[in-house]
Amino acid sequence: MRQKQAPTLIALFLPAVSILFMFIISGCAGAPPAETAAEDDLEAKMAEEETVSLSSEAIIFDATLAAQNSDYKKALELLTGLIENEPENIEALRLLAKVHSADGNKDSAAKTWRKVAELDPSDPDAAYEIGIELARSKKWDELRTRMMMTESLGTADNRHYLLIGQAGMERGYRDEAEKYLLKAGELELATALLGKLYYGRGKTAESEKAFKKTLRLNPENYIANLHMGYISYNRGNRQTALEYYGKAHSSDPGDPLACISLASLHEQLSHQGKAIEYYTTALKLKKIPRSEKKKAYVSLSRLLVKTGQLNRVYPLVQEGIAEFPSSGGLYFYWGEALLKHGRSAEAKEKYKKAALDPAWKKPALERFHSIR
Repeated sequence: MRQKQAPTLIALFLPAVSILFMFIISGCAGAPPAETAAEDDLEAKMAEEETVSLSSEAIIFDATLAAQNSDYKKALELLTGLIENEPENIEALRLLAKVHSADGNKDSAAKTWRKVAELDPSDPDAAYEIGIELARSKKWDELRTRMMMTESLGTADNRHYLLIGQAGMERGYRDEAEKYLLKAGELELATALLGKLYYGRGKTAESEKAFKKTLRLNPENYIANLHMGYISYNRGNRQTALEYYGKAHSSDPGDPLACISLASLHEQLSHQGKAIEYYTTALKLKKIPRSEKKKAYVSLSRLLVKTGQLNRVYPLVQEGIAEFPSSGGLYFYWGEALLKHGRSAEAKEKYKKAALDPAWKKPALERFHSIR
């Protein structure tokens, strides 16, 4: 009787063993005993099970190498095929979610992380990724509940505490937000949000300390630079404020607050060219609040009149009035431009419209009556 091979050897050399076995049968008379056949069946079954296990690990290993080499297509093919056969292979699912994310497919990544969370609700990475998705969607209540569940399962870490703190700030739970942002430790966003929380509460010293910690972690952090600009400006340190606003605007050119702060401060410092540049930029930004946009239109109109760029005033005020039809400031500076061009009758009409705005009634009427 043939001596049995170890399962691992059979797994590696099973094709060769099969050919050898057929050769022996063809050269020998009779059939092997029934007991030997039964033992061989058991051996084959064990080898098959071990081969499947090794194949799964090998596929994950190959997919990992492919992903590390940025060959996401190959990694996705390997993992998708494996998960079709083993839909609850959590390691394969975790890797698949990471590959989708690296490949820029956020929706597929989120869907896969949710599958991981269904299989293992305590998985900290899945919980965090789902939390990030909820934060992007501004689903703060659901985010808060989900992260607190992770905490109750004992698998929460700094990342989850940060998200609870962020949700708390958004929902107005300031004490809770402070507690969890402190628990989040020295994560950059946690220190920045903590500084913002303290600033909103009027705790300038605490907010400055938190923002300086943030800037040690990342000198380009938008939130910290913007608020350090506010703090410096309120202390009368305008040049320092200008530097902080500049860094904030450089780190996030699409956010209007730093841009408008730069424009306003340059205007106060009589840097009229720079002020015009930043107001013009701010008006093109999509996220600018309406109140700030209205002020930017009026400020830019005033500067254009002041610097004699009258032909730029007309299209600007008409554009602004289309969005803010009751803005007395825009009508006022429209009148100023017309008056400088010697068009007194038209100017008086604009001053009359400007006077309908309570905030501009007095200067508009004074200007109206000054025209002879």
